[in-house]
Amino acid sequence: MVDTILDAAARVLRKHGYEETSTNRVAEVAGVSVGSLYQYFPNKEALVHALLERHDAAMWSVFTHHATAAIGRPFAVAIPAVIDALFAAHLVDPELHRVVHQQIPWVGALAILQTTNQRSRAVVEDLLRARPDQHQRSDDVVTAALVVVEAVEALIHASIELPLEQAKAVQRHTSELILRYLGSPQVD
Repeated sequence: MVDTILDAAARVLRKHGYEETSTNRVAEVAGVSVGSLYQYFPNKEALVHALLERHDAAMWSVFTHHATAAIGRPFAVAIPAVIDALFAAHLVDPELHRVVHQQIPWVGALAILQTTNQRSRAVVEDLLRARPDQHQRSDDVVTAALVVVEAVEALIHASIELPLEQAKAVQRHTSELILRYLGSPQVD
């Protein structure tokens, strides 16, 4: 029942945005009574918060699955693998992510996405600490990881609605940009 309601909430958010989403509309799309919806979610904010948590978990799962390609790889291969993992994670329901990203301050659940970025930064920090001889940012890996993740995040959001070929080019250029920033040799 909860998944049915959350699936309906995602459909309503994609179609109508946060402002036009209501518990009545979600219940109707889910095929349940609004009373049944309220048994699980006391209001729209709680419903959207639960949806964001589910979306975040799905994105994190994709990220960690793809980021495992970085383990044990040369640095110039590992960094693009992590960047590819970040891009792949954003392909989990990109239309919902766009709505959430543009309207999340209204929901008050910005902390969910910030936590994901912090976890991503921790992965990059670990990678930078593990390979200090392969980059020029070993003096401050915390700041370098923040720059990497936030820059990649911004480029992902800038490219998410581009045609596939152009988005893939942005992804390749992002890897080149980050490797140059880190002062790492690049693989041809």
